Amino acid sequence: KGNDIYYCYTMGGLRMNLMKINKKTNKVTKIVSYKNKGKDTNAFENLNVKGNAIYAAYDLVCGTGASDSYICRIDSKKKTKKLLTKGRNPVLIGKKIYFIKTAYNKEYDSDKDMGIYVMNLSGKKIKKVCKMPVSGLYELGTDGKNFVYSYYNKKGKLSLRYMTKKGKKLGAYKKTESSFCSPSYNLRSTVGNKQYYIAGNRVVCVDKTTNETTVLADFGTGISSYVDNFQVFHDAILVRGVKEEYIPAYKEMAGKGYIYMIHLNDLSKVLLKKYNSGE
Repeated sequence: KGNDIYYCYTMGGLRMNLMKINKKTNKVTKIVSYKNKGKDTNAFENLNVKGNAIYAAYDLVCGTGASDSYICRIDSKKKTKKLLTKGRNPVLIGKKIYFIKTAYNKEYDSDKDMGIYVMNLSGKKIKKVCKMPVSGLYELGTDGKNFVYSYYNKKGKLSLRYMTKKGKKLGAYKKTESSFCSPSYNLRSTVGNKQYYIAGNRVVCVDKTTNETTVLADFGTGISSYVDNFQVFHDAILVRGVKEEYIPAYKEMAGKGYIYMIHLNDLSKVLLKKYNSGE
């Protein structure tokens, strides 16, 4: 939204409040807490920004192996949050929110997927998009017009498929297309004549016109080092990764997590978060 980037990272030893950084001033502002009624949660994922509203998945459970996720509407101006309905992976297209509807299973202390649904921006008029198996449903994304869903087929292979907003299946999604925005972030992204991707423990940018390669972030060669994900925002990129360092609290070498915003015009970095990696 303009010069503002909204972000929230979770898991891997980290739970974060929903934050905002201004790309021009580098000023960081807290929007809302990740806690729900004073209790820890798994925080927010899959942020969709429309005006002052941010639609996200909000998992009220804290920890791995369980989930109790809701589609949540956050007012960035009033700094309030409201649970709309049970679900995960919200995708905002126009004035509709597409999401994977879930139901809480007390026996397993976790959510069960119910299918792909759609609702208005107020969380009303909820209806199913189409009939389809939900056992292997993985996540939703969008190409800006239609949405893309991924699922595990009978052979256990992850497959991407196009679908219109009315539920018409359009066939396989081509992996060469770069416009797909995945909830779990792209490991390769193309913006204009620049291609961004993960190479080893580094995030790299290649200028397709000049073939010039630039290393944007390097998390080293340690056993615990890796790049978690990145996301490009026109003239800036957010990168999350782990470096192997000596951790005084552990008295040994271990993973230290870092989240940076990197300005693509001069490659200057802003450290957004540093934490001990875990989970």
